[in-house]
Amino acid sequence: MSRRKVVFIHPDLGIGGAERLVLDVASALSKQGNEIIFLTNHFDKNHAFEELKNGEFPIEVYGDWLPRHLFGRFQALCAYIRMIYLTFIYSIFHRKEPKPDVYFVDLIPVAVPILKLFGKKVIYYCHHPDLLASTPGGALKKFYRKPINWLELKSTSRADIILVNSEYTASVFRETFPEIRKTVQVVYPTVASSYLKAVKSIQNPRLIHEIIPEIPQNATCVFLSINRFHPAKKLDLAINAMEILQRITSENERKGIFLVVAGGYDPQSTINATYFSELQKLVTEKGLQDKIVFLKSPTDDVKTELLMACDCLVYTPVKEHFGIVPLEAMTVAKPVIACNSGGPRETVDHGNTGYLCEPTPDSLAQFMYRIFKSDNKEIGIKGRKVLQEKFSNESFAKTLKKILDNSVNKKFN
Repeated sequence: MSRRKVVFIHPDLGIGGAERLVLDVASALSKQGNEIIFLTNHFDKNHAFEELKNGEFPIEVYGDWLPRHLFGRFQALCAYIRMIYLTFIYSIFHRKEPKPDVYFVDLIPVAVPILKLFGKKVIYYCHHPDLLASTPGGALKKFYRKPINWLELKSTSRADIILVNSEYTASVFRETFPEIRKTVQVVYPTVASSYLKAVKSIQNPRLIHEIIPEIPQNATCVFLSINRFHPAKKLDLAINAMEILQRITSENERKGIFLVVAGGYDPQSTINATYFSELQKLVTEKGLQDKIVFLKSPTDDVKTELLMACDCLVYTPVKEHFGIVPLEAMTVAKPVIACNSGGPRETVDHGNTGYLCEPTPDSLAQFMYRIFKSDNKEIGIKGRKVLQEKFSNESFAKTLKKILDNSVNKKFN
């Protein structure tokens, strides 16, 4: 097997779904004998996945001194400027022999045309069109976003190969960029090999009350939510559903029902801080302080133990691009309740491996009650079987090898 040099360009190597995906791609390609390098604008060892903390891959940082925003605004513009700086500086001054065979870019596609300017082969992975993530605004906001949106379109179109994370994202991509005629390939994310190792290494998993002391030993049903503390993740949906669940259960039943809300929390993010405070306030308003436990940025080991110890995963994002956490729950044979939209519709088989609810507190609460009242072992086992059939590491690695071979051997314009 020939050894190739693959350079990954990612703006911030923090803790999130996009970071997890590119790290899994890098790990799979590395196991196939390829050399991997990460280029980024920002890297903080205290806010990163274990594989990057322990130096598994070399990381080069460029442009971290450039501002992330101007007076709290223009984040997209600053992100593009930082990425342009990174790509030019590396391409001109820091690229070392042997030259990279292919570049893997995601999130900010402006790096693509710069790399093409230097005659490089580029794979672009679109988690979701960025222009759709921008909140609506007035005339000034539209004027500001217009050149950025145009640049996203033109930059994305220059990639040699375009990948997306689900059929849902593929459909959104085609609707958003009808001008791009290139084939869009779906590469489903897979469960991280580090997570699989962690699951196998835990011979005597702790009970939920041993992990979280706030939960009593006699708890009968513990729901778990794992997601970033961000408004887009709709964590308030789970809190409001818990209030309804309290009303539709008897006094005896509700004593044993709890919710753990664990999520990535970036201390540099005002959005994280603001939303976390809002969630805490909501819990207090609903009188659920003794029923809901928050956990900021749990370690990978703790997250693994939580998934193994909980009774059900509650996944609240609406129009989620893919969603890796449901697969992690299925790995340890846990049922999943997710919103009936986006990527989870491709991973959760309603009534078989879990449930797809409407994005309302009442609908979510009804399915939480169903989980509470039934034996979920069979659902969990079915989920693990579906995971092995459709989203295994082996199929993920084979797909990536084929794509890398095509990108290196094929001649592109």
